[in-house]
Amino acid sequence: MSNFDMSYLGVMVDMAGCPNRCRHCWLGSHRNGHINVDEFKSIAAQFRSWHDEEGCSIEEMSFFSWWREPDYRNDYRELWLLEQELSSPGRAQRFELLSTWRLAHDESYAKWAATLSPKTCQITFFGMEENTDWGMCRKGAFRDQLIATKRCLAAGIAPRWQLFITKRCLNELDDFLRLIYDLKLFERCKEIGQKFEVFIGGVSPEGNGYGIENLRPEENDLHLIPNELLSISREGTEMLGQPEYRLLKELMECDTPPNKSVNSPCLAINADYDVYPNIAEPAKWWKLGNLKTDGILKILTNYREERTPGMRMNRTIPVSELAKTYGDLNSKKLYDKSDLISRFVHQCGMEYMKGE
Repeated sequence: MSNFDMSYLGVMVDMAGCPNRCRHCWLGSHRNGHINVDEFKSIAAQFRSWHDEEGCSIEEMSFFSWWREPDYRNDYRELWLLEQELSSPGRAQRFELLSTWRLAHDESYAKWAATLSPKTCQITFFGMEENTDWGMCRKGAFRDQLIATKRCLAAGIAPRWQLFITKRCLNELDDFLRLIYDLKLFERCKEIGQKFEVFIGGVSPEGNGYGIENLRPEENDLHLIPNELLSISREGTEMLGQPEYRLLKELMECDTPPNKSVNSPCLAINADYDVYPNIAEPAKWWKLGNLKTDGILKILTNYREERTPGMRMNRTIPVSELAKTYGDLNSKKLYDKSDLISRFVHQCGMEYMKGE
């Protein structure tokens, strides 16, 4: 019995990969490969022609030529046209995501992106220059983010800055705040009829993010965040969450499973043709199979019937059981509630794989 409505499905294909290996990335650090256009078309054809034993097929589909970094290939313009051709009418999508690497290295990119919607671009920081280069695992990343900001503004695109707060950057938040004002981002966005927004938040503890849990800010660090930064940040410290010990009081009483989900069902295919449901980190316990060796029938059966260890955990293990097993009542680390549950699922998945 299928647990999924197959009226719509998105398929994201990691054709080129990503120039960064960001330490916060919940998608992890998969290898960069090269899936060519003919292979992309072939993948799309397999999904479009699929049907189950009762003859049911996927009614509408979206195809994406990227998974981790949009528009990373040099033929990004042609690929966007191809995405529209392969997708169901009106289903090809753009997001508030552009390649900040390309914005900094391709002078024509911002003007092209400005012809599409939405006219907003998310730009990530981990603090000032040294910490942003560290966070994105690439020398020059901070410089690129500033160039990306400048080129977005020149093209009429509003930069949306997000700052991931770790213990590394707590002593330079005043400098970060000053940078926002020095660049006159509020005024410059207003000049182009847009609104400048900045978010501050913590790192989700899955994918690469689990590897920097030791740098997660704690309750006692909150006083180090400048009040002015909080006042201009959308949602203030809400995205940093609450201390673990406080959240556990509620989670230990929650007898429903995590039930992680997304509004628009989507599958992700990496350079090795491994396929993952895009509702959690692409870890082994979530893997649906390999498109080349297992085939689309097995992959979609695993997806629809939630056969992977991660999907079973997601639907069957009460949050209270996860909290009692993996929670730390002495921890003052700050978590959004859903992120803390994601950490529990990650820890449960790692433990499961040890027994395999």
